[in-house]
Amino acid sequence: MLIDLDGFKSVNDTYGHRTGDELLAMIARRIEEEAPGGSTLARIGGDEFVLFFPSLRDSLSPSNLASNIIAKIASPYPEVASVRIGASIGIHLAERPRLTETLLRADVALYTAKRRGRNEFCLFDGELDRELQRRQAIERDLHSAMETRSLGPWFQSIVRLDTEAVVGFEALLRWTHPLHGAISPPEIITAARETGMLQLLTQTVFADCCALIEGLVKADCRDVRVAMNVSPRELEAGDIDDMILNGLAAKGLPAPMFEIEITEESPVDPDRVDEKLGRLSHAGISIALDDFGTGFSTLASLKDSRIGKVKIDQGFVRGLAKSREDRLLVKTVIDLGRALGIEVMAEGVEAEADRQVLRELGCRTAQGFLFSKAVPLSQALELAAKQHVKQL
Repeated sequence: MLIDLDGFKSVNDTYGHRTGDELLAMIARRIEEEAPGGSTLARIGGDEFVLFFPSLRDSLSPSNLASNIIAKIASPYPEVASVRIGASIGIHLAERPRLTETLLRADVALYTAKRRGRNEFCLFDGELDRELQRRQAIERDLHSAMETRSLGPWFQSIVRLDTEAVVGFEALLRWTHPLHGAISPPEIITAARETGMLQLLTQTVFADCCALIEGLVKADCRDVRVAMNVSPRELEAGDIDDMILNGLAAKGLPAPMFEIEITEESPVDPDRVDEKLGRLSHAGISIALDDFGTGFSTLASLKDSRIGKVKIDQGFVRGLAKSREDRLLVKTVIDLGRALGIEVMAEGVEAEADRQVLRELGCRTAQGFLFSKAVPLSQALELAAKQHVKQL
Protein backbone atom coordinates (compact mmCIF):
# COMPACT_ATOMS: atom_id res chain seq x y z
CA MET A 1 0.00 0.00 0.00
CA LEU A 2 1.09 3.54 -0.77
CA ILE A 3 -0.51 5.90 1.74
CA ASP A 4 -0.52 9.61 0.88
CA LEU A 5 -1.77 12.11 3.45
CA ASP A 6 -4.32 14.78 2.51
CA GLY A 7 -4.20 18.17 4.23
CA PHE A 8 -0.82 17.65 5.88
CA LYS A 9 0.75 20.77 4.31
CA SER A 10 -1.64 22.90 6.35
CA VAL A 11 -0.14 21.48 9.55
CA ASN A 12 3.37 22.68 8.67
CA ASP A 13 2.03 26.03 7.47
CA THR A 14 -0.15 26.62 10.54
CA TYR A 15 1.67 24.93 13.41
CA GLY A 16 5.26 24.67 12.19
CA HIS A 17 7.50 21.81 11.07
CA ARG A 18 8.22 20.50 14.56
CA THR A 19 4.53 19.90 15.18
CA GLY A 20 4.30 18.43 11.68
CA ASP A 21 7.08 15.93 12.49
CA GLU A 22 5.36 14.94 15.74
CA LEU A 23 2.10 14.42 13.84
CA LEU A 24 3.83 12.18 11.30
CA ALA A 25 5.06 9.99 14.16
CA MET A 26 1.50 9.80 15.56
CA ILE A 27 0.11 8.86 12.15
CA ALA A 28 2.78 6.15 11.74
CA ARG A 29 1.74 4.65 15.08
CA ARG A 30 -1.92 4.66 14.03
CA ILE A 31 -1.07 2.84 10.80
CA GLU A 32 1.02 0.31 12.76
CA GLU A 33 -1.94 -0.38 15.04
CA GLU A 34 -4.03 -1.42 12.03
CA ALA A 35 -1.27 -3.23 10.12
CA PRO A 36 -1.34 -7.05 10.27
CA GLY A 37 1.52 -8.98 11.85
CA GLY A 38 4.62 -9.31 9.73
CA SER A 39 4.09 -5.95 7.98
CA THR A 40 6.78 -3.39 7.21
CA LEU A 41 5.97 0.32 7.35
CA ALA A 42 8.24 3.08 6.05
CA ARG A 43 7.96 6.78 5.34
CA ILE A 44 9.23 7.36 1.80
CA GLY A 45 8.41 11.01 1.25
CA GLY A 46 7.27 14.18 2.97
CA ASP A 47 3.79 12.87 3.74
CA GLU A 48 3.81 9.48 2.04
CA PHE A 49 4.15 6.02 3.60
CA VAL A 50 4.53 2.54 2.15
CA LEU A 51 3.13 -0.52 3.90
CA PHE A 52 4.21 -4.01 2.84
CA PHE A 53 1.90 -6.62 4.32
CA PRO A 54 1.62 -10.41 4.01
CA SER A 55 -1.44 -12.34 2.83
CA LEU A 56 -4.41 -11.46 5.01
CA ARG A 57 -6.73 -13.79 6.85
CA ASP A 58 -10.14 -14.31 5.25
CA SER A 59 -11.93 -11.97 7.66
CA LEU A 60 -9.79 -8.97 6.62
CA SER A 61 -9.55 -8.07 2.95
CA PRO A 62 -7.11 -5.48 1.56
CA SER A 63 -10.10 -3.18 1.07
CA ASN A 64 -11.11 -3.56 4.73
CA LEU A 65 -7.52 -2.89 5.81
CA ALA A 66 -7.37 0.25 3.67
CA SER A 67 -10.72 1.47 5.03
CA ASN A 68 -9.56 0.89 8.61
CA ILE A 69 -6.29 2.77 8.03
CA ILE A 70 -8.09 5.71 6.40
CA ALA A 71 -10.60 5.89 9.27
CA LYS A 72 -7.80 5.75 11.84
CA ILE A 73 -5.76 8.48 10.12
CA ALA A 74 -8.85 10.69 9.68
CA SER A 75 -9.71 10.59 13.39
CA PRO A 76 -9.12 14.00 15.05
CA TYR A 77 -5.75 15.02 16.49
CA PRO A 78 -6.18 17.30 19.54
CA GLU A 79 -2.73 18.80 18.93
CA VAL A 80 -3.81 20.24 15.56
CA ALA A 81 -7.52 20.67 16.12
CA SER A 82 -8.06 23.19 13.31
CA VAL A 83 -6.72 20.87 10.57
CA ARG A 84 -8.43 17.82 9.12
CA ILE A 85 -6.04 15.08 8.02
CA GLY A 86 -7.11 12.48 5.48
CA ALA A 87 -5.43 9.80 3.42
CA SER A 88 -5.52 8.29 -0.07
CA ILE A 89 -4.31 4.73 -0.58
CA GLY A 90 -3.14 2.79 -3.63
CA ILE A 91 -2.94 -1.00 -3.33
CA HIS A 92 -1.11 -3.59 -5.43
CA LEU A 93 -1.29 -7.31 -4.64
CA ALA A 94 1.36 -9.71 -5.97
CA GLU A 95 2.23 -13.34 -5.30
CA ARG A 96 5.91 -12.77 -6.16
CA PRO A 97 6.35 -9.03 -5.70
CA ARG A 98 9.23 -7.17 -7.33
CA LEU A 99 9.87 -3.90 -5.56
CA THR A 100 9.99 -1.47 -8.50
CA GLU A 101 7.03 -3.08 -10.25
CA THR A 102 4.96 -3.22 -7.07
CA LEU A 103 5.64 0.42 -6.16
CA LEU A 104 4.83 1.58 -9.69
CA ARG A 105 1.49 -0.20 -9.74
CA ALA A 106 0.59 0.95 -6.25
CA ASP A 107 1.42 4.49 -7.35
CA VAL A 108 -0.93 4.20 -10.35
CA ALA A 109 -3.68 3.01 -8.00
CA LEU A 110 -2.89 5.86 -5.57
CA TYR A 111 -3.20 8.45 -8.35
CA THR A 112 -6.58 6.96 -9.31
CA ALA A 113 -7.72 7.08 -5.68
CA LYS A 114 -6.71 10.75 -5.36
CA ARG A 115 -8.71 11.62 -8.47
CA ARG A 116 -11.81 10.19 -6.80
CA GLY A 117 -11.51 12.57 -3.86
CA ARG A 118 -10.44 12.66 -0.24
CA ASN A 119 -10.16 9.50 1.93
CA GLU A 120 -10.40 7.06 -0.98
CA PHE A 121 -8.50 3.88 -1.81
CA CYS A 122 -8.01 2.00 -5.06
CA LEU A 123 -6.87 -1.54 -5.82
CA PHE A 124 -4.66 -1.99 -8.90
CA ASP A 125 -6.67 -4.25 -11.22
CA GLY A 126 -6.81 -5.40 -14.84
CA GLU A 127 -8.26 -2.12 -16.07
CA LEU A 128 -5.52 -0.06 -14.42
CA ASP A 129 -2.94 -2.52 -15.76
CA ARG A 130 -4.20 -1.88 -19.29
CA GLU A 131 -4.05 1.88 -18.66
CA LEU A 132 -0.47 1.55 -17.37
CA GLN A 133 0.62 -0.52 -20.37
CA ARG A 134 -0.97 2.03 -22.69
CA ARG A 135 0.77 4.92 -20.93
CA GLN A 136 4.13 3.12 -21.00
CA ALA A 137 3.74 2.34 -24.71
CA ILE A 138 2.85 5.95 -25.51
CA GLU A 139 5.85 7.28 -23.58
CA ARG A 140 8.17 4.65 -25.08
CA ASP A 141 7.11 5.26 -28.70
CA LEU A 142 6.65 9.04 -28.58
CA HIS A 143 10.08 10.07 -29.86
CA SER A 144 10.16 7.61 -32.76
CA ALA A 145 6.63 8.68 -33.74
CA MET A 146 7.81 12.29 -34.02
CA GLU A 147 10.90 11.24 -35.98
CA THR A 148 8.86 9.22 -38.48
CA ARG A 149 6.21 11.96 -38.67
CA SER A 150 3.45 9.55 -37.70
CA LEU A 151 2.78 12.00 -34.86
CA GLY A 152 2.28 15.63 -35.71
CA PRO A 153 -0.23 18.41 -36.26
CA TRP A 154 -3.16 18.21 -38.64
CA PHE A 155 -5.18 21.32 -39.37
CA GLN A 156 -8.89 21.96 -38.88
CA SER A 157 -10.41 24.82 -40.82
CA ILE A 158 -12.13 27.82 -39.24
CA VAL A 159 -14.90 29.26 -41.41
CA ARG A 160 -17.22 32.22 -41.68
CA LEU A 161 -20.74 31.15 -40.80
CA ASP A 162 -22.40 33.23 -43.53
CA THR A 163 -20.28 32.12 -46.52
CA GLU A 164 -18.32 29.15 -45.08
CA ALA A 165 -15.17 30.80 -46.44
CA VAL A 166 -12.00 29.50 -44.74
CA VAL A 167 -10.51 32.22 -42.53
CA GLY A 168 -8.10 30.13 -40.49
CA PHE A 169 -6.76 26.78 -39.34
CA GLU A 170 -6.06 25.31 -35.93
CA ALA A 171 -3.19 22.87 -35.45
CA LEU A 172 -4.41 19.71 -33.69
CA LEU A 173 -2.16 16.80 -32.69
CA ARG A 174 -2.86 13.47 -34.38
CA TRP A 175 -1.22 10.10 -33.73
CA THR A 176 -2.46 6.61 -34.55
CA HIS A 177 -0.43 4.22 -32.41
CA PRO A 178 0.21 0.82 -34.06
CA LEU A 179 -1.06 -1.04 -30.98
CA HIS A 180 -3.35 1.37 -29.12
CA GLY A 181 -4.93 3.23 -32.03
CA ALA A 182 -5.79 6.92 -31.88
CA ILE A 183 -4.04 8.74 -29.04
CA SER A 184 -5.80 11.88 -27.80
CA PRO A 185 -3.94 15.22 -27.73
CA PRO A 186 -4.08 15.45 -23.89
CA GLU A 187 -2.47 12.00 -23.64
CA ILE A 188 0.24 13.06 -26.09
CA ILE A 189 0.93 16.27 -24.15
CA THR A 190 1.07 14.43 -20.82
CA ALA A 191 3.46 11.80 -22.22
CA ALA A 192 5.68 14.51 -23.73
CA ARG A 193 5.78 16.35 -20.41
CA GLU A 194 6.59 13.16 -18.45
CA THR A 195 9.40 12.16 -20.82
CA GLY A 196 10.92 15.64 -21.15
CA MET A 197 9.94 15.93 -24.82
CA LEU A 198 7.35 18.69 -24.57
CA GLN A 199 9.72 21.31 -25.97
CA LEU A 200 10.57 19.11 -28.96
CA LEU A 201 6.87 18.47 -29.58
CA THR A 202 6.13 22.20 -29.43
CA GLN A 203 8.92 22.92 -31.90
CA THR A 204 7.54 20.25 -34.25
CA VAL A 205 4.04 21.75 -34.17
CA PHE A 206 5.36 25.29 -34.65
CA ALA A 207 7.52 24.22 -37.62
CA ASP A 208 4.46 22.77 -39.37
CA CYS A 209 2.44 25.89 -38.60
CA CYS A 210 5.19 27.95 -40.24
CA ALA A 211 5.17 25.59 -43.25
CA LEU A 212 1.41 26.11 -43.62
CA ILE A 213 1.73 29.90 -43.34
CA GLU A 214 4.50 29.79 -45.94
CA GLY A 215 2.24 27.85 -48.30
CA LEU A 216 -0.65 30.23 -47.67
CA VAL A 217 1.55 33.23 -48.50
CA LYS A 218 2.63 31.61 -51.77
CA ALA A 219 -1.03 30.92 -52.60
CA ASP A 220 -1.82 34.59 -51.87
CA CYS A 221 -4.07 33.62 -48.93
CA ARG A 222 -2.67 36.19 -46.52
CA ASP A 223 -6.02 36.72 -44.80
CA VAL A 224 -5.99 33.15 -43.45
CA ARG A 225 -4.61 32.73 -39.92
CA VAL A 226 -2.93 29.64 -38.41
CA ALA A 227 -3.46 28.91 -34.71
CA MET A 228 -1.41 26.83 -32.29
CA ASN A 229 -2.39 25.80 -28.75
CA VAL A 230 -0.08 26.87 -25.93
CA SER A 231 -0.69 26.26 -22.23
CA PRO A 232 0.11 29.10 -19.79
CA ARG A 233 2.34 26.70 -17.86
CA GLU A 234 4.35 25.95 -21.02
CA LEU A 235 4.54 29.65 -21.87
CA GLU A 236 5.70 30.39 -18.33
CA ALA A 237 8.41 27.72 -18.16
CA GLY A 238 9.96 27.84 -21.63
CA ASP A 239 11.09 30.29 -24.28
CA ILE A 240 8.13 29.83 -26.60
CA ASP A 241 7.89 33.57 -27.21
CA ASP A 242 11.48 33.61 -28.51
CA MET A 243 10.86 30.49 -30.61
CA ILE A 244 7.79 32.05 -32.24
CA LEU A 245 9.21 35.53 -32.84
CA ASN A 246 12.61 34.30 -34.05
CA GLY A 247 11.05 31.53 -36.15
CA LEU A 248 8.64 33.83 -37.97
CA ALA A 249 11.36 36.45 -38.52
CA ALA A 250 13.86 33.89 -39.85
CA LYS A 251 11.40 32.74 -42.51
CA GLY A 252 10.09 36.24 -43.24
CA LEU A 253 6.53 35.24 -42.34
CA PRO A 254 3.92 37.86 -41.36
CA ALA A 255 3.19 37.75 -37.62
CA PRO A 256 -0.53 38.63 -38.05
CA MET A 257 -1.02 35.30 -39.85
CA PHE A 258 -0.07 33.44 -36.65
CA GLU A 259 -2.25 32.99 -33.58
CA ILE A 260 -1.74 31.34 -30.23
CA GLU A 261 -4.66 29.85 -28.34
CA ILE A 262 -4.20 29.95 -24.57
CA THR A 263 -5.64 26.80 -23.04
CA GLU A 264 -7.40 26.55 -19.70
CA GLU A 265 -4.42 25.44 -17.58
CA SER A 266 -3.67 28.04 -14.90
CA PRO A 267 -0.14 29.50 -14.73
CA VAL A 268 1.91 29.49 -11.54
CA ASP A 269 3.48 32.88 -12.31
CA PRO A 270 0.87 35.05 -14.10
CA ASP A 271 3.25 38.05 -14.31
CA ARG A 272 5.77 36.05 -16.34
CA VAL A 273 3.03 34.81 -18.65
CA ASP A 274 1.67 38.35 -19.06
CA GLU A 275 5.12 39.61 -20.03
CA LYS A 276 5.47 36.99 -22.76
CA LEU A 277 1.94 37.53 -24.04
CA GLY A 278 2.76 41.25 -24.24
CA ARG A 279 5.81 40.56 -26.44
CA LEU A 280 3.79 38.35 -28.80
CA SER A 281 0.85 40.72 -29.00
CA HIS A 282 3.13 43.71 -29.61
CA ALA A 283 4.65 41.83 -32.56
CA GLY A 284 1.19 41.51 -34.15
CA ILE A 285 0.43 37.91 -33.18
CA SER A 286 -3.21 37.25 -32.35
CA ILE A 287 -4.01 35.97 -28.83
CA ALA A 288 -7.13 33.83 -28.40
CA LEU A 289 -8.71 32.35 -25.26
CA ASP A 290 -9.54 28.69 -25.90
CA ASP A 291 -12.41 26.77 -24.26
CA PHE A 292 -13.99 29.99 -23.04
CA GLY A 293 -16.24 29.43 -20.05
CA THR A 294 -13.97 26.89 -18.36
CA GLY A 295 -10.77 26.95 -16.28
CA PHE A 296 -8.26 29.71 -17.02
CA SER A 297 -10.57 31.45 -19.49
CA THR A 298 -12.63 33.59 -17.12
CA LEU A 299 -14.59 36.80 -17.59
CA ALA A 300 -11.76 38.74 -15.96
CA SER A 301 -9.51 37.69 -18.86
CA LEU A 302 -11.62 39.77 -21.27
CA LYS A 303 -10.32 42.97 -19.67
CA ASP A 304 -6.89 42.17 -21.11
CA SER A 305 -6.53 44.40 -24.17
CA ARG A 306 -4.22 41.84 -25.82
CA ILE A 307 -6.99 39.26 -26.13
CA GLY A 308 -8.36 39.47 -29.66
CA LYS A 309 -10.56 36.37 -29.76
CA VAL A 310 -12.48 34.00 -27.51
CA LYS A 311 -13.52 30.51 -28.53
CA ILE A 312 -16.80 29.38 -26.98
CA ASP A 313 -16.25 25.91 -25.53
CA GLN A 314 -17.88 23.07 -27.43
CA GLY A 315 -19.77 22.08 -24.29
CA PHE A 316 -21.98 25.16 -24.83
CA VAL A 317 -22.23 24.67 -28.61
CA ARG A 318 -23.22 21.04 -29.06
CA GLY A 319 -26.99 20.77 -28.80
CA LEU A 320 -27.29 24.56 -28.76
CA ALA A 321 -30.51 24.47 -30.78
CA LYS A 322 -32.17 22.36 -28.08
CA SER A 323 -30.95 24.23 -25.00
CA ARG A 324 -32.42 27.57 -24.00
CA GLU A 325 -29.81 27.98 -21.25
CA ASP A 326 -26.89 27.44 -23.64
CA ARG A 327 -28.42 29.89 -26.14
CA LEU A 328 -28.65 32.55 -23.45
CA LEU A 329 -25.06 31.96 -22.34
CA VAL A 330 -23.70 31.99 -25.90
CA LYS A 331 -25.63 35.15 -26.78
CA THR A 332 -24.26 36.85 -23.68
CA VAL A 333 -20.67 36.00 -24.66
CA ILE A 334 -21.25 37.17 -28.25
CA ASP A 335 -22.78 40.46 -27.12
CA LEU A 336 -20.00 40.97 -24.59
CA GLY A 337 -17.37 40.31 -27.23
CA ARG A 338 -18.98 42.76 -29.62
CA ALA A 339 -19.08 45.44 -26.92
CA LEU A 340 -15.39 44.90 -26.11
CA GLY A 341 -14.28 44.61 -29.72
CA ILE A 342 -13.28 40.96 -29.30
CA GLU A 343 -13.92 38.34 -31.99
CA VAL A 344 -16.10 35.46 -30.78
CA MET A 345 -16.05 32.07 -32.50
CA ALA A 346 -17.62 28.73 -31.70
CA GLU A 347 -15.85 25.37 -31.64
CA GLY A 348 -17.26 21.87 -31.90
CA VAL A 349 -20.05 22.68 -34.38
CA GLU A 350 -21.41 19.36 -35.61
CA ALA A 351 -25.07 19.99 -36.49
CA GLU A 352 -26.68 22.28 -39.03
CA ALA A 353 -29.31 23.35 -36.49
CA ASP A 354 -26.56 24.58 -34.13
CA ARG A 355 -24.89 26.47 -37.00
CA GLN A 356 -28.15 28.25 -37.81
CA VAL A 357 -28.65 29.27 -34.16
CA LEU A 358 -25.07 30.58 -33.95
CA ARG A 359 -25.65 32.74 -37.03
CA GLU A 360 -28.91 34.09 -35.62
CA LEU A 361 -27.13 34.95 -32.36
CA GLY A 362 -24.50 36.96 -34.23
CA CYS A 363 -21.54 34.57 -34.15
CA ARG A 364 -19.37 35.16 -37.23
CA THR A 365 -16.89 32.27 -37.28
CA ALA A 366 -16.78 28.62 -36.19
CA GLN A 367 -15.03 25.29 -36.57
CA GLY A 368 -16.19 21.70 -36.24
CA PHE A 369 -16.89 18.46 -38.05
CA LEU A 370 -19.88 20.06 -39.81
CA PHE A 371 -17.40 22.00 -41.93
CA SER A 372 -14.27 19.86 -41.90
CA LYS A 373 -12.31 17.43 -39.78
CA ALA A 374 -8.60 18.02 -39.20
CA VAL A 375 -6.56 17.22 -42.32
CA PRO A 376 -2.82 16.97 -43.15
CA LEU A 377 -0.93 20.12 -44.09
CA SER A 378 -1.08 19.49 -47.85
CA GLN A 379 -4.87 19.09 -47.79
CA ALA A 380 -5.26 22.22 -45.68
CA LEU A 381 -3.35 24.18 -48.33
CA GLU A 382 -5.54 22.73 -51.08
CA LEU A 383 -8.66 23.70 -49.12
CA ALA A 384 -7.48 27.28 -48.68
CA ALA A 385 -6.34 27.58 -52.30
CA LYS A 386 -9.70 26.35 -53.63
CA GLN A 387 -11.51 28.83 -51.41
CA HIS A 388 -9.26 31.64 -52.68
CA VAL A 389 -10.01 30.78 -56.31
CA LYS A 390 -13.77 30.84 -55.58
CA GLN A 391 -13.46 34.32 -54.08
CA LEU A 392 -11.68 35.54 -57.19
